[in-house]
Amino acid sequence: MTSLSARGVRGGVGNSSLLAALGHALHHLGERVLLVDMCPENLLGLHFNLAVGERSGWARALLDEQGWVDQAWTLQSGFCLMPYGRLEWSEQQRVEQQLCQEPELWARRQIVLTQHFDWILFDLPQRLPGHAKVGRCALQIRVAEADAACHVLLQRVEALNSYLLVNRFDPASLLQRDLLLIWRKLFGGRMLPLTVHSDEAMREALAFKKPVGEHSPASLAAQDVLSLATWCLAQRQERP
Repeated sequence: MTSLSARGVRGGVGNSSLLAALGHALHHLGERVLLVDMCPENLLGLHFNLAVGERSGWARALLDEQGWVDQAWTLQSGFCLMPYGRLEWSEQQRVEQQLCQEPELWARRQIVLTQHFDWILFDLPQRLPGHAKVGRCALQIRVAEADAACHVLLQRVEALNSYLLVNRFDPASLLQRDLLLIWRKLFGGRMLPLTVHSDEAMREALAFKKPVGEHSPASLAAQDVLSLATWCLAQRQERP
């Protein structure tokens, strides 16, 4: 099993929509995939028609001392989602404290999941370090938009130990093209050799409660994400 984590350089860069689309694309290519929402906003499930008021999830189960495996939703055969669950702010802090005290929790859970999935994809939050402790991930991706805010935040990173993926790229924007050139020079091989273009189909897909590859498979964004999935598969082949 290969683990992948995705995290935005800042909030609002489309990380959850991108991860939902990537999971769908990998499954389309014949892989068994589990998506895990580590974000208290609990948005990942909205891309798969989970009810907004749905309360169940792994974090809810953790606090209620229920079985975590039972929290997974089967979307299709070989394609599952484990939502975070609806928690109050104080409850989210309790989960964060517990994860900080038990940083190997998700590493152990990954071992349990190994026989059942080819991929496990983690949607990581911004400012909850305990929630980001999901064990070893073979592929770590930071998602950015080519804008000034992400550029400033990337300058504050001492060393980029993950891959950098540009989402919502508009080739008509001179600023975005210039930033892409700068980042390629700064980060070299850490820059993914592809971008996900800005495409209204990605926004429409969430409105229809579907990943973009299901909602609009011929769209530019869906094709970009399919290329990303193919890149992920190639990276797995190259690793020992």
